[in-house]
Amino acid sequence: MSIDPPGSLRERRKAETWLAIHDAAATLALERGLENATVEATAEAAGISPRTFFNYFATKDDAVLGVRTPTLDRALLDGFSLDGDLLGQVTRLLLEVFRSALDGPDRVRRHELLAKYPHLARRRKELTVEAEDLVRQALTDLLAQDPSWTAGIDGHSVDEVARMLVMLAGVPLRSIVTSPDRDAGARIRPEDVDASLSLLHELTRKIS
Repeated sequence: MSIDPPGSLRERRKAETWLAIHDAAATLALERGLENATVEATAEAAGISPRTFFNYFATKDDAVLGVRTPTLDRALLDGFSLDGDLLGQVTRLLLEVFRSALDGPDRVRRHELLAKYPHLARRRKELTVEAEDLVRQALTDLLAQDPSWTAGIDGHSVDEVARMLVMLAGVPLRSIVTSPDRDAGARIRPEDVDASLSLLHELTRKIS
């Protein structure tokens, strides 16, 4: 299987087609109602065939929201250390995997769509769970290879430890996105992550 180099003409065209399909689906949903943003209507508006639609999106809801199946680039694990700030590393890894599914240039309109059609949040939640599971699997593999973690903790398996760690790592991100001072659709900044992690560390020390 051939892999297109980043920035290749083919990759740019794929990105343009993806964006055209999403734009058509989101526009139809906002202007004519979600029920009218069918695969056929979206494909026609984007100038593609319905068959091509499914090369880019699994469902019409994915096209409307502009979301993808989450992926974990193994290069993100380069330099990952179980001896450093493990919670912080997992939080940042989780953020990158979330972004592989949910990031894009249209976050503000997605917020508008979710407000208008609250049931679409179910799909976003499903993708969030898939992203968390990818990180949990990767973390389980890393912990299982380290003698100091292989036995788990206090009778709990490595997989259970990894699952709990991923849940904890998600707390700083959730704190950021639910902040009342946050602009709708704003991208999470590195300094936001640093501040939220610092609060979690201090809070943990205070209540332990």
